[in-house]
Amino acid sequence: MDIERFKLARRNSVERAFLDTCISGKKKVYDDEKVASPLALVTGASSGIGRAYAEKLAESGYRLILVSKDPLRLEAAVSAIGDQVIQSHAVDLAQPESVRRLLDMLPKLEVIIANAGITQVTPLGATETPERQKLYYLLCGGVIDLLEDQIPRMRASKRGRVVIMSSIAARTPMPKSSLYASAKTAVASYGSSIAQEVKRDGVQVTTCLPGYVRTEAHTRAGLQHLHRNIPDWMWLSPEQVVEECEKASLSGKATLIPGKVYKTVRPFLGSRLANDIWRSLTRR
Repeated sequence: MDIERFKLARRNSVERAFLDTCISGKKKVYDDEKVASPLALVTGASSGIGRAYAEKLAESGYRLILVSKDPLRLEAAVSAIGDQVIQSHAVDLAQPESVRRLLDMLPKLEVIIANAGITQVTPLGATETPERQKLYYLLCGGVIDLLEDQIPRMRASKRGRVVIMSSIAARTPMPKSSLYASAKTAVASYGSSIAQEVKRDGVQVTTCLPGYVRTEAHTRAGLQHLHRNIPDWMWLSPEQVVEECEKASLSGKATLIPGKVYKTVRPFLGSRLANDIWRSLTRR
């Protein structure tokens, strides 16, 4: 019990310091209306879906805490979004200790966009245990640590929203995607389960499973050929994903597959025919 009181006191101290910074910080001064506006955390916020989600929430009046591994991209995002950003943290969310430090700095949140991640395609037996552990923690374990820490606080106040960015890979088995797909499947299952658990407490959890999205993630993963092989009608923009995910979250949906084409083929995902077509499109 003493440990719990210590944690609570520490958090209260962090929140008081956080609000003092928001109100009287040297760089940013907020009026009463902005201080009272809801606070959202966006991970993976420096590019792609995360950047688009941060911009969407800023336009909707949210104050923002942005997290990204890349400090230069993060700085650019903060500069572009402006005064709605009240904290930014360059943090490697593949490291458990970094996640723990981030949790110690977070005030109470109204919205969490758990978006950070990478795309990775690796043959069976081609990775070492440390690499697999980092990937799994980034895509799944770290998300769970974040939400296990924060959602109880949302439940206590009877309000909050969470969006978990999984992937269509959770529904479509593909060769060389076993690690990525299994991590995305696990976090999607976690999201679906907790959505049922906390909905009556005023907390909405939505798991989003986008297909191909036009970001730099595929290029960073060495998958440039996908931009040539995948038809244009199968690609979504980050903004389209964000619009559909935010609408689903606000309307209380637990799971969303964005994009008309993916909704149409949803009953066939995982079938032999779908897998054969997918393999032919993604072949180098």
